Amino acid sequence: MAFWRGTSIFSSSTPQTTTTNDKTNNQETIERLCDRLQSAVRIDDRRDALRNLKGFSKKCKLEVATQSMLLLANILQGDRTDLELIQLALETLSNVMTYEADNHDEQPNLPQDINIQFTELFIKNKEQVHAALDLIEEIDFNIRRTAIKFLTVLLTNCTKLLQDIILESGPMGVSKLVDLLQDEREVIRNDTLLLLQILTRSNANIQKIVAFENGFERLFEILISEGGSDGGVIVEDCLAVLLNLLKTNPSNQSYFRESSFIRRLVDCFALNSIGNKNWLKQKETNIRLFLQIIRTLVSPTNSNQNIVACQRTISQCGLLHRLCVMLTISTIPPDVLAEAINTIGEIIRGHAENQQFFCSVMNTTGESPQPVLLSLLYIMVAGEKQLFTLRIAILYCFQCYLCKNDYGKAMIVQTLLPQTENASNQYTLGHLLIVGFLSKDIVAAWCSNVALAHLIIDNQQLKEAALKVVLAIDQSQLNPKSLMEISIDLLENSSSSFHTRVAILSFLCTWLSNCQLAVQTFLSIPNSISYLISQICSQSVTEDREVLIQSLCSFAFGLCLVFNNNQVSTYSTESLERIIKKRIGVDLFQEKLELLSKSDCYAKALQKPQLTFSKSNDMVLDYEFSRLYKILEGSITRLLTTRTNDDPTKSSDQSTAMLAQYTDLLQQQNQQINAYQNQEKQFLEERNFYQQKIFELEQSLQEIREQHTSLKLSSEQNQNPDDGLKSLCEQQQMELEYLRNMMAYQQQQYYYLTQPVENGIEQLNVNHDDNQTVKNEQQNHVQEQAALNVRISELQEKINAFDEQCKTQNDEIARLQLENNILQEKLTNEKRKVSILESLQGEIQEVIDQKAHLNNEYEKLNVVHQKNIKEQNELLLLCSTYESQLRQCRNVIQSAGLTVPNFLLEMDDAL
Repeated sequence: MAFWRGTSIFSSSTPQTTTTNDKTNNQETIERLCDRLQSAVRIDDRRDALRNLKGFSKKCKLEVATQSMLLLANILQGDRTDLELIQLALETLSNVMTYEADNHDEQPNLPQDINIQFTELFIKNKEQVHAALDLIEEIDFNIRRTAIKFLTVLLTNCTKLLQDIILESGPMGVSKLVDLLQDEREVIRNDTLLLLQILTRSNANIQKIVAFENGFERLFEILISEGGSDGGVIVEDCLAVLLNLLKTNPSNQSYFRESSFIRRLVDCFALNSIGNKNWLKQKETNIRLFLQIIRTLVSPTNSNQNIVACQRTISQCGLLHRLCVMLTISTIPPDVLAEAINTIGEIIRGHAENQQFFCSVMNTTGESPQPVLLSLLYIMVAGEKQLFTLRIAILYCFQCYLCKNDYGKAMIVQTLLPQTENASNQYTLGHLLIVGFLSKDIVAAWCSNVALAHLIIDNQQLKEAALKVVLAIDQSQLNPKSLMEISIDLLENSSSSFHTRVAILSFLCTWLSNCQLAVQTFLSIPNSISYLISQICSQSVTEDREVLIQSLCSFAFGLCLVFNNNQVSTYSTESLERIIKKRIGVDLFQEKLELLSKSDCYAKALQKPQLTFSKSNDMVLDYEFSRLYKILEGSITRLLTTRTNDDPTKSSDQSTAMLAQYTDLLQQQNQQINAYQNQEKQFLEERNFYQQKIFELEQSLQEIREQHTSLKLSSEQNQNPDDGLKSLCEQQQMELEYLRNMMAYQQQQYYYLTQPVENGIEQLNVNHDDNQTVKNEQQNHVQEQAALNVRISELQEKINAFDEQCKTQNDEIARLQLENNILQEKLTNEKRKVSILESLQGEIQEVIDQKAHLNNEYEKLNVVHQKNIKEQNELLLLCSTYESQLRQCRNVIQSAGLTVPNFLLEMDDAL
């Protein structure tokens, strides 16, 4: 007991309260109960002691934990015969490792993480966790449920540590938990779902084991039995486990697709259920989880091969059609509709067939049918009262529709160009984008600018075609302006919001990149360059938002410098360089240009293509523009640096400049050496990590190979009796066929024998001349006929007996074939596991190759490091020689009685 009391986490003193009965100190009572639990002989005494300890486990949590935890752990490991004692021990441990600060029954003034400390203390001995795992195999309801709850508490407090311990117990440890999903007692099954939610969180190995132990099948069985999307909280728990199994796990995603579970999701979106007007909160939650599962399968962060395969399967099984129907139903809640739109967007992203199908879906709920895409874009542009996340979801879906869809982009750009009078009155996607572009609603303006940027990105022809877009600024239709001119006007307008200006600048930068004609047009617009210069040079900017505007203006100016075709003489490449050097300053320009890469909004936007804004203030940058900036920002910086180095300034004091250059070079080399040392340390850590990973994968591969071999041998043994039975049945069928042929032959002989008798009888009736010989022949024929009838009856009975036997054998064949199919399915699963292991071997080989690559990089860096050290020593030697020469020159001049020049004195001071 002294060991438990001496632990550092129990050093805090606790107030001693007295009971109402005997005024005895609680701690002394707990000590007596622990002694009684440990030393009592009668089982009833031990139960009473443990029952009383359980009563103290909340209000005296610290004392119970310090004095009884080891005793309770020993009960789990040793006293397996007394189930009631085990149940009390599990409940007491669960109370000790659960801390609810707001609960008045809890002991006050304890650290918030006291439950985590107790849990870490308990799981230090892994055998104690394994003992708790073994208890879930008990058939007794109370023991099994209490063990599940206790494991759930342990997982909640120390998820990562307990996951590792369960994995160390082998795949069977996880299999035991998965098997609990088949328990007919719903309470056990439901508690298991809660446990699996935590167990499968962020652990790929456990996720794979659960999947290959038929976890998907069992979860779907529960989903169907609980009513699918119309079910209750149990459906939500099942979907949460499914989401954990599929998220960031390519292996499970492939297995889910190949096992046709995607097709089973179609039934969860039944039209009679989705079209219901009354949507309960639980149903909304369930549908959102179903949609998130689909998004997990086609997420842009997955491998392209996996994405395309899932997109094809979703389209072929009719799930995409079912989701598109949801867009035409007006009773669906807005948040569910937003999730459905995001899901559809990722299903069609970069997939030509799905994009064409989505474009062809019509909304027939209005007065006249119109494309669903047009209806959605109208909500994004004109739906100021609509849910913000719904409008952002429509923008993301539109971006996905444009992804790798050059034909769709060209058709929309065509609607932006000047049309005939009849065509100009039509309601088009381009018209809606222009309406949003000019809107004062910041959400509509930002979304429309981003949509226009996605419309022309990475396509020079569309960028040049967009230059022909002209708009009338008033009702008179006079003096129309181009889209680029109106963009400059909106930037210069003081009433334009921050989000509108950011979106317009992002659109212009996308337009200017890799398009010399767009740069030429931009430079030809009056006040375009002057606006950029004024924003870059502004010194009154203090807000972080306005700093981003300056950085975007610097980026736009740099793009004009990089992609300038020098057709505008006023703003040729040389002219723009002079403006940067004389009016802005190279250092200031580069500083403003780099500010965007240091902002939080840029880092968030660059993480993933999905738009995850929760409010309008979050709308700043999107993924595609951030990627464009990351690619081209370095080109602008390199161009300025190169041109600046080609025209160096001449200093009157060349020696001082040379010395300063040497000093800077030494500092840079010191920094490089430190960087190389850090990289070397990182490489060593990665090498150790990969070596450990290789060792674990090899062990896992060997274990599954052994399982596969044993299962294959058992399958072959089960197939041998099946083959022998088949051969026996075939032999009996041949014998039956032979008997049937013999019966036909006997019937034929009977006919031949009876036919003359009948003819003779007829002749006797006509002539009335019977003789004794004919009578004898007749009697013989009658006897032969009777014998044949007997033989035929015997053959018929034998055939019937063989028919019964054949039927019995056929039933046995069907049963054995069913067993064989089950074994074949298990063998297929094992083969799939082997294939996964082979893929893991490929990953191991990649890790080995990467390790070799890191070693090569390390060698290269080491060579460079040694070279830099050598150069540094040479530079130090050169500086020392230079210093001695200066001093010698100064001494010679002083000894000659001459005045020492100032540059020698300054250089001496610098040294």
